[in-house]
Amino acid sequence: MNHYAALGEYLTATEAEALAVLFEIGEHTVYALRSVSSARRDRAAELLTAAGLGHTEPALSAAVLWAVAGAKSVHRHLVPVWTMPGNEATIGHLTSEFYRMVTGARVAVTCATYNFSKNSTMWEALKIASEQPGVTVCVYVDAEKGEPCAVKAQLPLATVYRSARLPDGSAIVSHTKFIIVDHEIVLLTSANFSYNAENRNVEFGLLIHDNGLATSIESTMASKHGALYELV
Repeated sequence: MNHYAALGEYLTATEAEALAVLFEIGEHTVYALRSVSSARRDRAAELLTAAGLGHTEPALSAAVLWAVAGAKSVHRHLVPVWTMPGNEATIGHLTSEFYRMVTGARVAVTCATYNFSKNSTMWEALKIASEQPGVTVCVYVDAEKGEPCAVKAQLPLATVYRSARLPDGSAIVSHTKFIIVDHEIVLLTSANFSYNAENRNVEFGLLIHDNGLATSIESTMASKHGALYELV
């Protein structure tokens, strides 16, 4: 594989953008790489060296990295993802996409669900992801249906939020359902994190590669901490 292509495949859009900015202002490669998580830093350094990029070639390095960030930030394709009983789903498959995406995370997983049951494939997948060095996991669940305390017990290394209450005391229902991996890949779905939703129901989702959309969703959810969501 071409060295530029290998670097582009490995870096996330956020990492590429941070490195580009730091090289543009003259930072040494060692210091620029501090913008990459420690678990991924050595491999990123190897790929930069192989591609001939670094502080000694700041203009070229920034140009290549901005190109990587731009390519990964542009909406590229939508993939329909279905769940249907038996073998009826012939385009994508929700359960396998859940597990593959989450356990393959390199930087972060942010997800939300209304219901979260122990027989969901996500129960184990999120635990695996949260235990990977350098991977942060954030989960939003409905306070009444999502069993937030059980989720936190299963995911002690993750950050778990539950829906809060309005000033009048009425419960806020958190019905949104999505998974975001590495601030780039978004799975919007009608399915909850449950066995029935993943295996028996007819559910539909869209798998979207779009850094802008991913970061927008994450920022919106984060802005509601303390208002619509409370830490478990």
